[in-house]
Amino acid sequence: MRRAYRGLAFGGLLALAILYGFLLHRQQWFPYRQLKNAFHKKPEDLTRRFQPAPGASALAQRDAVGALMQIPYLSGYDPAKGEVGVTVYDASRAFNGWNLCVSAHAGEARLTDMKGIEQHRWAFDAKRAWPTLDADPEKRGYEKFWRRALLLPEGDLLIIWEYIGMARIDSRSQLKWAALNGAHHDLSVDKAGLIYVLTREKKIIAEINREEPVIEDFVTILSPDGQLVKRISLLRAFEHSEYAPELVPMKNAGDLLHANTVQVLDGSLTAASPHFREGNLLVSSHALGLIAVLDPAQEKVVWALSGQWRAQHRPRLLATGGILMFDNFGTMRVGQSRALEVDPFTQRIAWRYGEAEGQAFYSMSGGYIQRLPNGNTLITSSNEGRAFEITPDKALVWEYRNPFRSGGKNELIATLEQVERLPADLNLDWARSAPAP
Repeated sequence: MRRAYRGLAFGGLLALAILYGFLLHRQQWFPYRQLKNAFHKKPEDLTRRFQPAPGASALAQRDAVGALMQIPYLSGYDPAKGEVGVTVYDASRAFNGWNLCVSAHAGEARLTDMKGIEQHRWAFDAKRAWPTLDADPEKRGYEKFWRRALLLPEGDLLIIWEYIGMARIDSRSQLKWAALNGAHHDLSVDKAGLIYVLTREKKIIAEINREEPVIEDFVTILSPDGQLVKRISLLRAFEHSEYAPELVPMKNAGDLLHANTVQVLDGSLTAASPHFREGNLLVSSHALGLIAVLDPAQEKVVWALSGQWRAQHRPRLLATGGILMFDNFGTMRVGQSRALEVDPFTQRIAWRYGEAEGQAFYSMSGGYIQRLPNGNTLITSSNEGRAFEITPDKALVWEYRNPFRSGGKNELIATLEQVERLPADLNLDWARSAPAP
């Protein structure tokens, strides 16, 4: 009997221990963070497991470390070579319009026609907004080019200098306002004109790392004239939601989430799921391979999904119900990216490009993608300095090779940060009356 009682007691204690272990992991009860900090390897330790073969190229070395550590976005990666400008143009099958191009050779954006001929140009130097920018060594270099530009109806541009800040300039490249807020990667504007931009802050978060500052991402909401309305921590938005366990793989040093997308949802999928209601935000974590929906009113994540992609950039919810993204490493093949469309409810891959022979493209960092009104897809392979348009049946109908160069001796193709197709009926009266900067 004593053995039986001891067995029952041991079994009960074991069951309680298992239950507590499960809840500790799921709910992040004490001492979850302490154990994680004690046993979670630092990025420099992990990278030893991902060393490329001896003699590998510098790009391959960056790729080996890139999935684990923050890599600076460079103005150029690949050696300059080959054709430049528009190299393919099938006017009968391409979605004809205007192209808003942002290249890392300079702080400017260009509006071109389908043949690559410039129609308008904006240019603005970050030091005009912040003359003492050179005093911050962590921001040095990023002020030389723009990361993102968003065109407003009157010809104004919202622009981002990566990890520095953002500004609004008019069609004549005159400054309207600037915000030194650590803006990075992406921004979106709602129907009321409110601006949603990714920002970040380097700080000590004791429960994550008591010794070293980490980078915390925010969605910052600004008024049309640049005034702060609200700032939402993405880290806390996950922690205060049922998706908190998605943070378990998060490292405890450096760039925790590496957020890279924010999209204001239009409500077209509300009938399919209330989480996709109008005004909620689609966000993306490069570090966790995670796509999520943030409710800005509740300041918490209400939906999240990961799985069939890795280190993605610019996921976008489409009116047809799919999520389109630039999947940087999802093929699991060295030096190969892909375009991916996933059903957010069934997780079925509805469409893909980049895996078959003759489709290869690769961008270790960055990447921009857009589904066009005629069903074609415009892909910007940033590091290659290449943008190309393909039909639903994967025929190439337009291609642009960046003619601009970077590097100390102009030996590199300038990173092509963004090529966005705008409709052919765009009102360009502001462009015709504005002189070149």
